[in-house]
Amino acid sequence: MIKENKVSKYMLYAIGEIVLVVIGILIALQINNWNNNKTNTIESNKFNQRLLEEIDGNIDLANDKIEIMRGMISSSKGILDLFNKQANDMDLKLMDSLIFVVISGVQVEFRTGTLNEGLNTGKVALINSDLLKTKLYGLPSNIQYVREYDKIYSNLVANDVQPFLYKNFNYRKMDNALSAYGIGSTKFQFNHNKLLLDNEEFENLIDNYFYSSNSQMKFHTNLKNEFEEIKKLIEIELKSEK
Repeated sequence: MIKENKVSKYMLYAIGEIVLVVIGILIALQINNWNNNKTNTIESNKFNQRLLEEIDGNIDLANDKIEIMRGMISSSKGILDLFNKQANDMDLKLMDSLIFVVISGVQVEFRTGTLNEGLNTGKVALINSDLLKTKLYGLPSNIQYVREYDKIYSNLVANDVQPFLYKNFNYRKMDNALSAYGIGSTKFQFNHNKLLLDNEEFENLIDNYFYSSNSQMKFHTNLKNEFEEIKKLIEIELKSEK
């Protein structure tokens, strides 16, 4: 074509070839992007399903712990109420069970395996909802904050309440009445419970325990509410991925 001086036709032909190649590349890129988006959607859906199960389980754990803490708070309040009345024999026997609940405590560890996987592998970044991503990024800190407060509560029982009771209360008498081990009666028969109700240090310890337990339950309730909000957002995310 050049020899025949048909340069313009050659240029048009060359440009046409270039355009076809570019269009082919763009189509290939589009198909590749579509495939990647489809793969990411499938991966995100699978992750969100597993995350939803984990969050559901943590809601159940939070509800169980809150219920136990309600019993602990109620028991400590029951002991405080005994200080303000003339306790009879039935009240003094009741105190064993109240103290048993107070010192029993509760150990609940939330599950974060799927969440940690999502944060470490970038699967959380595949989620469309910015609000859900923000909450998931902040969830480990919220859980750690509750764990730290649980340590404060545990230290209060282990370092203050328990040592006092070891010196001023008969554990064997309480355990024989309330546990299933059948350890037998103690030979120390004087009434520790009556003496406890005349002890200002014990009242102060239970008072501190009562307020600490209320704060602890508040933090766990807030965390449970956060779990429930995340659950709703995940369910919305799953519906949008269908």
